[in-house]
Amino acid sequence: MNLNVFFSILENSALLLALVYVCSLSPLYQRKVDPALWPFYIGALAGVIGIIIMMFPLVEQQPILFNASSVAISLSGLFFGAIPTAIAIIIMALYRYFLGGEAVAVGIFILISSAMIGLIWRRFRVDKLDQISYVEFYLFGVAVHAVLLNWLFLLPSEQALAIFTLMSLPIMTVLPLLTLIIGHFLSQIVSSKNDIQVKLQDDFLFKNQFDIGNIGFSISTKNKYWLRVNPYLCRMFGYSEKELTSLTWQALTHPDDLNKDLLLYEEMLKGQLNEYEIDKRFIAKDGSVVYTHMTITCRRHIQDDTFLVIAAFLDITERKQAEQALLHSKEQLALVLDSSELGVWDWDVVSHRISTNRYSAEILGCTMDELNLQPERWIDAIHAKDKFKFLRSINEIITGRSISQRVEYQLIDSQGVWRWILQTGSVVDVDAKGKPLRVFGTHSDITDIKQVEDSLSIASSVYQNSSEAMSVFTANGIIIDSNPAFSFITGFTQEDIQNQHLSMFETDLQPKHFYQQLTQQLSQQGHWHGEVWMRRKNGESYLILLTINSIVSKKSQADRFVALFSDVTEKKQTEELIWRQANYDALTGLPNRRMLLTFLNQEVLLSDRKHNHFALMFLDLDYFKEINDTLGHDMGDVLLLETAARLKQCIRETDVVARLGGDEFTIVLANLEDTHGVDRVAQQILKQLSKPYLLGEQTAYISASIGITLFPDDAKTTEGLLKNADQAMYSAKKLGRNRFNYFTSAMQDSAQKRMLLIRDLKVAITQQQFELYYQPIVDLSCQQVIKAEALIRWHHPTVGVIPPADFISIAEETGMVVDIGNWVFYQACEQAKKWKAQFNADVQISINMSSVQFKDESTQVEDWLNYMHSLALPTNSICIEIIESLLLEIEPNVEAKLLAYADAGIQISLDDFGSGYSSLAYLKKFNINYLKIDKGLVNSLSAESNEKYLCEAIIAMAHKLGIEVIAEGIETENQRQLMELAGCDYAQGYIFSHALCRHDFEQKYLVNKVTQLKLTKVMSR
Repeated sequence: MNLNVFFSILENSALLLALVYVCSLSPLYQRKVDPALWPFYIGALAGVIGIIIMMFPLVEQQPILFNASSVAISLSGLFFGAIPTAIAIIIMALYRYFLGGEAVAVGIFILISSAMIGLIWRRFRVDKLDQISYVEFYLFGVAVHAVLLNWLFLLPSEQALAIFTLMSLPIMTVLPLLTLIIGHFLSQIVSSKNDIQVKLQDDFLFKNQFDIGNIGFSISTKNKYWLRVNPYLCRMFGYSEKELTSLTWQALTHPDDLNKDLLLYEEMLKGQLNEYEIDKRFIAKDGSVVYTHMTITCRRHIQDDTFLVIAAFLDITERKQAEQALLHSKEQLALVLDSSELGVWDWDVVSHRISTNRYSAEILGCTMDELNLQPERWIDAIHAKDKFKFLRSINEIITGRSISQRVEYQLIDSQGVWRWILQTGSVVDVDAKGKPLRVFGTHSDITDIKQVEDSLSIASSVYQNSSEAMSVFTANGIIIDSNPAFSFITGFTQEDIQNQHLSMFETDLQPKHFYQQLTQQLSQQGHWHGEVWMRRKNGESYLILLTINSIVSKKSQADRFVALFSDVTEKKQTEELIWRQANYDALTGLPNRRMLLTFLNQEVLLSDRKHNHFALMFLDLDYFKEINDTLGHDMGDVLLLETAARLKQCIRETDVVARLGGDEFTIVLANLEDTHGVDRVAQQILKQLSKPYLLGEQTAYISASIGITLFPDDAKTTEGLLKNADQAMYSAKKLGRNRFNYFTSAMQDSAQKRMLLIRDLKVAITQQQFELYYQPIVDLSCQQVIKAEALIRWHHPTVGVIPPADFISIAEETGMVVDIGNWVFYQACEQAKKWKAQFNADVQISINMSSVQFKDESTQVEDWLNYMHSLALPTNSICIEIIESLLLEIEPNVEAKLLAYADAGIQISLDDFGSGYSSLAYLKKFNINYLKIDKGLVNSLSAESNEKYLCEAIIAMAHKLGIEVIAEGIETENQRQLMELAGCDYAQGYIFSHALCRHDFEQKYLVNKVTQLKLTKVMSR
């Protein structure tokens, strides 16, 4: 960097510091300028500084002049905002255009992009400008000038590349650092101003509970601008907070009160006062005069003479108006003073003699002579809390600060009764120096007035502040008066409805004859209560809860009515929504289970009374889960909506379709004459549901299983009908799906037995009523038993032994197969361990594992492996038998478990191979160790049968894949020989043995084997 560049950097830095100086001085001059013009002034000033910066480029690299204007304009966007930055851009862009050259557009784009980055950064950091770190300022500068360099490529490519190569390093080195330094200075200025002002505001807000209460508060500057006002002050003057803070309090002050306030305010500015109180009038937004009692105080910051003025405003408008009214009354009453019930007093200030009239003595409960001789009795009778106020008002007259007196206080008479007294007085004679010589005044007993005022105040407060709309109208329906809530609810102002007829609120939602009936009832009974539809000013109809009562007059018949109402539209809509949500399905809009049960209960009662018949259909969609799993739940919802529409097309308007949940629907066919109509509806439903469903870009096909029960033939209760229809539906599913089935008593018996079996099975699991039997698996090469399949038996305490075929399917449906499977595994492991210890026999035990166990999240491979490890049992001691369908519908969880078992050394056997969709692709993927040829093929074996060729093919294929083959279900010697000739590895069946209990298996296959081994050892010796 040469010396010229160094001096250019200093010049640009000095100009940027000028921008900092402008920012630091802005609070001193901002209040002297119209707020609307201030952004333009600051923008113009920033633009001028930017032009000066552009006059002193850091480097002149034709056709580009590189300078720090990008730093200035980006920081202007960050700290000054949109309007000043826009003004600065316009000024600087015009100057750049004036300079000319082929890179004019590039220069202007650089200015605009720098400003935009600053404004965007400001949007996210505007409330925390004083918290920006050095790193963030530097990154901000890097971002601005990285974009700046990219604009160079608007020039011809060779020229742009040359300039970029030459200038990118200086630009990215110097200008981000300048951005960091100048930005930090600006941030410190913002931080300093915020710290001082926030400290003063927060201190006051904390101490005075700024935003609550019924007193107005404001914070203003030396220049009389409001910085902060509370909501009560806004309501008091009728302005919004934004409007008030754009005005000075001087602008709102009543002209007659301005001078006396300014004198005290100037004394406070000079430090002669720190606070003062004053009664002062303001002009509200609507032009009305607001009387206030103000308490003004100031908060000064010693270091920089920062100054805030805090004012509390107590609204005394009503009191002042009352005082004016009473003063006016006094002038009128002076004319009839002698003939009225009014106490009169005359005070000779020089001699301290007071004379009163008779009525003043009567107020106190003594004679006039007693009171005139002892005038102090009057003062002694004044309530303690009012005595200071009374004496201060007297002192104001004596000292000449006031020439009149008006004070209210409580006084206790000789009977101990408290009375409210209004005492007024005026100076009627003064000496040469203006000192009062004689004061004349009156006493008024205003006790009754105070009581009436309290009552009227309460009534008026209730009337004016009630959330219930109130109105008064004549017997002819002409509106006389209304409260604010009436205007709020109806939208009509009091001027809109004054002397108007009630018919202006009528709506077409209310029948015409209703109003005639209402008028008749009011004339006869004098009151009415109920719900009515009305019309708002904007034409909107709404529902109200209305109460009308007549105002009874003792001297004449009632000719006035008071209406009290509230808007219950939203409440009614909410109630209707809640009722609908409680009774209708949210997705399809069909009645839900709750609504269906209500309807069925009513239909049972009605049909029973009229001896009618009706049918209940229970419908479940077939294969709906597959649609959800493959296409997603959104498409599943679309299918359910379409299904609901199709079902409604199949029934009459008098019939009902309901959705119980998931893919379960019910249909109630009412008023049946015979069952033929039920058949037709069921057939129509099956036909409609079998049509294709367009689900997005996919086409889906489903069917339904329908169970039908009849009332009163099958059941006479809602519960019985639902249970029967459910059983009939499950029967339809078992019969192949896509069909309907009527309920029969046999189903009931079957369901009852199934329920009892489920109950007993839960007990069996708890009490471990199971036992494992073992069927040997023979190695055909040596005719030795080296494997066994574990088969469970249930020893029921009353029924006896129950084979697995009678309860395993139920255990799978209920999920109890998981606990049963775990028990089988643990028993098999313990048995293999015992046989090894007792007989030194390595018998591999095969256990059947249900697909439910694989899919269950609680079944963990690690638990089984840890258990085998605790027994020191080799993992190949157990073989898991699975069925083919588990591989066809493979899930991630199932796949992971299969691979985990194989990796751990537990062998896998594929059961019933050849009976279904044999999945050859999965045999090697999941390390299948054994194939068990289905006994259906083995039982049909003969020398020239197709089954023989199939078995030979399976064996050959398995051996090619390194898989051993087990033939199960061998019952004849011919079958054994054919499988042995075909190369089968193992065999299992009744020809060898049925499943044996543990003891019999040991005696038949293990004890003899041990004996033979011992004999062999003896003979070998």
